[in-house]
Order: sequence, then C-alpha cells, then structure tokens
Amino acid sequence: MTQKIEVEIGELRQITSWLAACDVEFIEISKPGTTIRLTTEQESCVAPGGLPPSAQTVRSARAVDAPNRTEKQTTTLTAASAGVFLAAHPARSTLLVGLGGQVTQGEVVGLLQIAQLCVPVVAPVDGIVTRMLAVHGETVGYGSPLLELE
Repeated sequence: MTQKIEVEIGELRQITSWLAACDVEFIEISKPGTTIRLTTEQESCVAPGGLPPSAQTVRSARAVDAPNRTEKQTTTLTAASAGVFLAAHPARSTLLVGLGGQVTQGEVVGLLQIAQLCVPVVAPVDGIVTRMLAVHGETVGYGSPLLELE
C-alpha cells in the first residue's frame, strides 16, 4: 500500500526563499517515510540592495553636532536569524572588532552560530563601533540588535 504524502508548493517556495536569504545552499527535511532535499544555486551572497542578508539594519539616525556642524549617522546591525552571537571566532581568542574599532563596509564584525554553522555578520557601511548591544555567547533572536556603528 502506498501512502500519499502531500507537500504544498507554497511552503517549499517559502523555505527556499529563507534559505536564499540566509545563504544556505542545502537543507534536508525528513519525516517517517519521506525525505525532502532542497538546494539553492546562488550567484552572489550580496542582496539586491548591495548588502549581504546578514547586514540588516534596524534603524539609522542622523544627529547634527551643533558646534562643529558635522553630521553623524548611526546604524544598528541586527541578527538575520536566531543563533548565538560570537564577537570572536570559536577557534580564536581575539575579538573580530572591539568597541571603538574602525570597520569598513563588508568587513566581518561578528558571527551568528547556528548549531555548528557560523554565519558572518558584516558591516553594511564604513564606521566606528560605538556600542556592543549583544554579549559574546548570548543567544539572540531574529532582528535582535548586535552592535551600533557611527
């Protein structure tokens, strides 16, 4: 006797869009009697806006310093998925970037550890790290603020 297992195409499309957004190229989902393998082919790990998916920003704020008339812009980097925030690579003791550290666009400023996978968190703009909003080893959720650049 053959068991009929139904999978909605809309669900598969949603899962593959999540995979593409997080730069995951392969996933296997198993249930008793069924295994689904999804793969994505990606030309680039840069999103249409020119920034990697892990470099999402929650807010940008502009402040004008009255005496100097200089404009400062603050960008908050957030977690692109749930995981454990790492300020240093698990195999190293030195921080990827510290408070007051100068970073350039595209530079890795932290990692999100999801099981055994470490997903880089990259700076969307050049700047200086003004606040560390997540502690090394802290479990964070999707959209959690990680650090602030000015």
